Amino acid sequence: MNRRIYLSVVCLLLSFIANAQQDPTILRGRVIDESRKPIVFASVWLEELELAAWTDTAGYFVFRANLEKATPLSLRISFVGKKTINRKVTPATFVNGQVFQMQDLSLTLDDVEVSARRLQASSNSSIIFGREAIEQLQAFSLAEILNQLPGKTATPPMLQNPQQITLRTQADGNYALANSLGTAIYIDGIRQSNDANMQNRSLSARGMSGSVLGSRSDGAFDVPFGGLDLRDIPVDNIESVEVVTGVASAQYGELTDGAIIINRQAGKTPYQLNTRINGGSTDVSLSKGFKLNNRLGALNISLGYLRSNKDPRDKIKSFDRVSLGMMWTTYLFKGVKNTFSFDYNTRLDDVKQDPDDDTEKMTYAKGRNLSITNRISIDVKSPFLRNISLNAGFSTGYQDTYSQWLLNGMPKGLADKDTTGIYEGRFIPGNYLAEERIIGKPVTFDGNLKMTASYRTGSIVHGLNYGMSMSVSANNGEGIVLQPDKPRWVGTGNQNVRPYNFDKLVPALVSYGFYAQDNFTMKVAGKRLVTGIGLRYDLQNGWGSIQPRINTRYILDKHWEVTLAYGVASKSPTLAHRYPAPAWLDIPLLSVYTGYENSSLFLVYTHKQETDNSRLKPSKSSQVELGVKYNNRFLNSSLFLYSKRNMNGFNSYSEFLPLTLPEYGYNYTPGQKPTYFPTGNYILYADVKRFVVTNGLRTENYGAEWILSTRKIPEINTSFTLSTAFSLSKYYNSNDRRMYMMDTAKIPKTGKALFGVYSREERQNWSLVSRISSDTHIPALGFVVSLAADIFWANERKVLGRGYRPTGYLDRMFRYHEIISFDPQNPDYGYLPPDPDAKEVNEDGVIITESMNSGQPLIYAIMSMRIAKEIKKKIRISISAYNVLNKRPSKFNEKTQKTDIYGSPLSVTAGISLKF
Repeated sequence: MNRRIYLSVVCLLLSFIANAQQDPTILRGRVIDESRKPIVFASVWLEELELAAWTDTAGYFVFRANLEKATPLSLRISFVGKKTINRKVTPATFVNGQVFQMQDLSLTLDDVEVSARRLQASSNSSIIFGREAIEQLQAFSLAEILNQLPGKTATPPMLQNPQQITLRTQADGNYALANSLGTAIYIDGIRQSNDANMQNRSLSARGMSGSVLGSRSDGAFDVPFGGLDLRDIPVDNIESVEVVTGVASAQYGELTDGAIIINRQAGKTPYQLNTRINGGSTDVSLSKGFKLNNRLGALNISLGYLRSNKDPRDKIKSFDRVSLGMMWTTYLFKGVKNTFSFDYNTRLDDVKQDPDDDTEKMTYAKGRNLSITNRISIDVKSPFLRNISLNAGFSTGYQDTYSQWLLNGMPKGLADKDTTGIYEGRFIPGNYLAEERIIGKPVTFDGNLKMTASYRTGSIVHGLNYGMSMSVSANNGEGIVLQPDKPRWVGTGNQNVRPYNFDKLVPALVSYGFYAQDNFTMKVAGKRLVTGIGLRYDLQNGWGSIQPRINTRYILDKHWEVTLAYGVASKSPTLAHRYPAPAWLDIPLLSVYTGYENSSLFLVYTHKQETDNSRLKPSKSSQVELGVKYNNRFLNSSLFLYSKRNMNGFNSYSEFLPLTLPEYGYNYTPGQKPTYFPTGNYILYADVKRFVVTNGLRTENYGAEWILSTRKIPEINTSFTLSTAFSLSKYYNSNDRRMYMMDTAKIPKTGKALFGVYSREERQNWSLVSRISSDTHIPALGFVVSLAADIFWANERKVLGRGYRPTGYLDRMFRYHEIISFDPQNPDYGYLPPDPDAKEVNEDGVIITESMNSGQPLIYAIMSMRIAKEIKKKIRISISAYNVLNKRPSKFNEKTQKTDIYGSPLSVTAGISLKF
């Protein structure tokens, strides 16, 4: 068998070498502007083969590929500030050289894309936001752009709390967190990693959901365990955003649920000043692209500042963002393009102390980040290799989260030793300013090497991409910082906080990936088949995973095509999952407080339980997608059906660690410290527990996305778009054996069961949302009016059910016993109650409680509007309004006896853009 495989590989390589040595077809073109001057650094893309090129100092680009003269290709040319060219071409088009003239992007052009488009790019179902569509949205952050995706809905700017993206799921809680973690964000070819974020309290003590430090009034502001906070990504220097909700190319790793691919502006541009205001939020940015002398290329610089107050009247809660970016693009030598980027940004979520609050509560989460990236692309005139690209990005940051609260209570016994054993703790006063603080210094590196080649086997044209990637995550911060006399929590869940130094105790996390993808086009039954088939191998936390991926399109004629995609992907755990702080289990044995420290005694046992998540697997997903596209001179339509399964998602659950400890008595003499002694008896502390991280989350996602759009109708200068998305998610925690401890007073003498074990809980959420929009564009006036209505047809959340009776029990020795068929007369466990969470039981013995299920009781719509006016291609004035009619439907809820109000109030954003 091994010999056959070896011979097959050798034959395949010999075939590749023989075909690669064919004389390549030269595709040479030139890109110029409206004044017929060459455009330097324009991006040129052949979609079917996933081949890229850039124009040189004279505006020329070259592709070397083994193509037949009649091979149809989709060519895309883009450059900052210019209208993107999308054109169908053949190699014959380039026989005498082809010139492509780009127009300045302006509302005075006849055909301007002011909405997102579904295009064939990195996947069959990619959605691309061009520069004009981005400018129309007047977005404060990337989150508002992504709200335009099918299934998402418009919202007013939400800048006071973290915003994370989820794709193709309706699951919530930690399931949604896992989805956002698995949605990769690439900026200029570099993956933006949140893997080094450890801004959370002890996971062992609080679990994932309860460990994020925040404000009681405004929630949490850090995003450990999940994806990036989209508020940190400004949009004014973004040229395009591609969203891959389906199966990504094998080139992209560290993802399970899609990718967001961002390309920023590079090249000569005028000064551009943007400002926008919404309520208590103000955003200002300035950018410029300089053409440098001689062969130094171009330098792009951008500055941005955002200030947002939750309530301008008191300014207690605010969010600030400052960003600085610099990108230098040049040709080092002929055929060698290099781009160096430098970015620095700061952010601050600040909840100031309310002068009227006697508890002196205050919270902040601030950070700064410096990133340096370099991308080099080398054209190679070799029969085996056409291009080599090497991208590398380094990022280092500082994160500081702080919270305080003035406590006023009784003195407390505090356990603070770091080792296991019995010792005398100490008492601290009950009145003090309690503090919590976490300091992180995340460091990340992301690098990828990509090589491309083109060859032909018979009449089949291939574009081959292969390479490798590497990512490193570390955190050099002080970690959980503790003021010994100012703990915020004392004895909560039999645990107390200890310092945990990330720099000294948390090693780096390293992942590797290798991939190869063949993009080819061929004829099948006289029709064109375009396929990208790839294989990726990732090594994450010691686990290897093989990930096949395929995107294929069968073009039936010039109007119809069908698509099919299948892919497997994986995401490594983050540092916060992999290296949580140990659990210190503190059991008070004696607590004698006399009012004086010298005559008081606090005897405590501490058990230090180390964490070992070395066997934590990467999360994983598999997705199947089927699509149909139709296109004619008036209509564009696409329908995609998908089934996506997520496995091994990261979650935390309670693990009981029973402790049997000696009982102690004491003797007390007034004015002296009590003496203590063992009584000879032992006490079982059965409810002692910690939280552990597992691969327990499972989600099944099914859905359909339909987009129908028209070309602009000349008589009314208006185009229309209808999108509808149905999404259903079933999800459960496979490790979630819910355990409940019995009251020992209710356990009969013959009883063995100390804990009842109950089956997992399964949930299902689904929604149906539509958006109807119109874009009225009058080029002669440089004027655009966009109207959109989000229609909320249904949104339902329910518990599918769970077992009524216990499925097992733990005895006093904490051994598990399975209950196959519950017998209430069994003396060992018959006294165990029904599921303690139960409210009602149906005839099948399945628990369904009214409080578990919720549904949208009415159909309603929210209308938004955007208006933009351009003056002499230099000034653009924009106004956008969410819920422009200020209609908020309501419905009285019989269960809660309260009125539920849907949607948010009218929110208006005004902006102006100046080019000079």
